[in-house]
Amino acid sequence: MKNKIFNLSVVLLCCAVILFGCGDMPADEPAAEETAPAEEPAKSPETTPTSTPPIPCRIVFDSDRDNNLEIYVMEPDGSNQTNLTNHDAMDFDPVWSPDGKEIAFVSNRENDMGGGQYIYLMAADGSGVISLSTMPDSKYPDWSPAGNQIAFSHNGDIFVINTDGSGETNLTNSEGRDEHPKFSPDGQLIAWKKSSDDGNFIYVMNADGSNPVQVTTGGEIYNLEWTVDGRIFTHWEHPEGICGNCVVNADGSDVMDAGGKGAIQEFLPFWTVDGERVEMISVQVPFIGGEDDEIYLVGEVFPDIFLNLTDNDEQDGNADAPALCGPGEAGTITEQAQPQAAQLTDNDEMVIGYVIRGDNPRKEEQVLKGCNELEITCARGENVTQLIQQNVSAIVDVSNRWDVLGSSPEIWEAREKLIPLFIVDAETNHEGVYNLSVESDAVHISLEWMFKQMDGEGEMVYYNVGNNDFHKELIDAELEKFPGIQATSLPSDFANPGFSEESISQMVRENPNLGAIWSNGDTNAIFWGVNNAGVENMRPLFICPNREDLLRAWQETSDQDAEFSGISTIPPGGAAYEGIYVAYYVLNGAEINPEMLTGAYGNTLRYDFPVITNENLAEWLSRLDSLQVGQWDALEMPAMTPEQIRQAWFLD
Repeated sequence: MKNKIFNLSVVLLCCAVILFGCGDMPADEPAAEETAPAEEPAKSPETTPTSTPPIPCRIVFDSDRDNNLEIYVMEPDGSNQTNLTNHDAMDFDPVWSPDGKEIAFVSNRENDMGGGQYIYLMAADGSGVISLSTMPDSKYPDWSPAGNQIAFSHNGDIFVINTDGSGETNLTNSEGRDEHPKFSPDGQLIAWKKSSDDGNFIYVMNADGSNPVQVTTGGEIYNLEWTVDGRIFTHWEHPEGICGNCVVNADGSDVMDAGGKGAIQEFLPFWTVDGERVEMISVQVPFIGGEDDEIYLVGEVFPDIFLNLTDNDEQDGNADAPALCGPGEAGTITEQAQPQAAQLTDNDEMVIGYVIRGDNPRKEEQVLKGCNELEITCARGENVTQLIQQNVSAIVDVSNRWDVLGSSPEIWEAREKLIPLFIVDAETNHEGVYNLSVESDAVHISLEWMFKQMDGEGEMVYYNVGNNDFHKELIDAELEKFPGIQATSLPSDFANPGFSEESISQMVRENPNLGAIWSNGDTNAIFWGVNNAGVENMRPLFICPNREDLLRAWQETSDQDAEFSGISTIPPGGAAYEGIYVAYYVLNGAEINPEMLTGAYGNTLRYDFPVITNENLAEWLSRLDSLQVGQWDALEMPAMTPEQIRQAWFLD
């Protein structure tokens, strides 16, 4: 959680941004969209450690108040400023381990390798100093979220090293200067700053160094940090003037204005001793009396907006707080089996807030039906934050894959306040939040079925429309289980899906060894492309859209050619209605059955949804009256009854 938001070369501009903002754009709507690179980084196996109760946001920083740079720590309010290093060498650029137990820093002190500039580790109290890196000119350390690796720069390349000193590895080994590495919050990616004659740009790669991808194009960037929801924050002289303080996805898409004062804290939060979310910066702020670098907290909770924590005549900078630090009484974000909330038994006291992302009156009808049946008050909000301000008892957020990615600060805020939150039609990994969705299970089931039908060997292609990180993780996980599958990812985005019925037919004709085609996009085109390819006995497996006319066309063709084989899944059609009942039951003290949780993150309520293949296609065609027709004529499961909801997901 390094908070070097501003450097001296851009301080005047950035301070103006802090005071006056970068416009009125809300934090959850992208300002513009950049063209995504053709290749998306895959995921590496490292995972973030199991969540632990938050620790106080103590601050480590460097200061030259002792006539040379030393490492200091202080409490979140600026008290107890203590010199940890007390050495006549230069000690600087400190970073906390995620759990706040150790500090990595840079020093040019003498050591067994003859001196130079190396990465060092020490305990949080300054004891047990050891030299970690083995090469001089090492700088810019950053901890992995699991706390077992340090990334750093050396002679213009990015290295990683295990914290026991083993495994020192060059990840980039490239032209130009690669510096300032930063692990993503889940530890799977590393972002860094690449400088060349063409300028300064942000790149992202897998944590093992594979799949480097350029994130920013045009203009200069001056810093980079990962936001709490896994995007990248940077001060960027954007070529189109979209933003100064910018947030961008790791694949370069969805560039947005992060705003100024009071907005950046949503992306890079710091928690005061009172549990208030604010910003922490280390800059020179001349217009409020500062003549040197100081460490400030910035937020409307302070009378003068800026609270100077260091307030001396020397240079104080490079402030950092532990990644796992949190608000006030550690324990508001803890491991928990159930969403925590005050139990309410009087319906007059209960208000369930709900959000409908996009224009979807059908979903709102489902929500209001549940509220009317239960005779409770329901309040609609534009977003989760607005509902929190209304002091609702629980929140049902009817979302989607894209909106939920941008809602992480809102979700975090709800969990801090112990408001039960239920995401409908999408999945988030936030602890204590529960999802009502079959998205990850449907992807898993369809891919696993295809690979088993192929006997675990052969060629398949897939179109991950929109470069969806969530789906890429699911695809990679299935491919790891089936090493004999040769998978090819073909470029595809919303503006240019990369395929049509005609191109699919041509692919099938030209590739007789192709075993399967998978997509999260226009499966209509894939179905008809395979159907009309004019070949028999060597057709690739496909996903059939869950519509009656296409299911019947599938049956008709498969009756003539048994090799015309596919899979279709029927999603829930009443999840918004079911979400209201789940929230109601939780507020009244019911406990969710942990055995009924599934999904990519283990926090999604399990649906028993129909999976249709050639073997049961005729049976389901005779049972279509048990399903309902939803948007775009798609078949859906009808909503469960209140009693079915209680029996399916809750303990007795």
